[in-house]
Amino acid sequence: MWGRKRGVNLVDTPEMDAFFARLDRLNEAQLLAMRAAWLSGDRRTHEDAWKAVRIVGKRDGLTKEIGRVRDRALAWSTRGDDACPYAFRDARPWAQAKMGAAEAITDVALAMALGDRLDEQTHRTLMATWLRVTEGER
Repeated sequence: MWGRKRGVNLVDTPEMDAFFARLDRLNEAQLLAMRAAWLSGDRRTHEDAWKAVRIVGKRDGLTKEIGRVRDRALAWSTRGDDACPYAFRDARPWAQAKMGAAEAITDVALAMALGDRLDEQTHRTLMATWLRVTEGER
């Protein structure tokens, strides 16, 4: 039988679909703020969070699923201008802002996909940029 083995699917869930739909509604300023927040974070804390993600991947047999989440986040960040919700202005700055925020978007996607499999500190670290940018939104 070809294809993925049955089991945990971190990518194709209603929660992840909702997350990527919300990303489509971010504006350039929000994407730039995500990038800035990601760059201003403590490098050591971020490295520790990624170590924790890898540990969860090994422990729970989710290494390939974590890779799929990363791939989907990076695909969103690099796909063409057709995703731009601002059709009446130049989409290039928005596309560039998306690409600049790729690392932050990947962190958030992993935090959402792995949920309570991550310890609280790791989850908080990976979600920090999203929470700063979307604070107060519903």
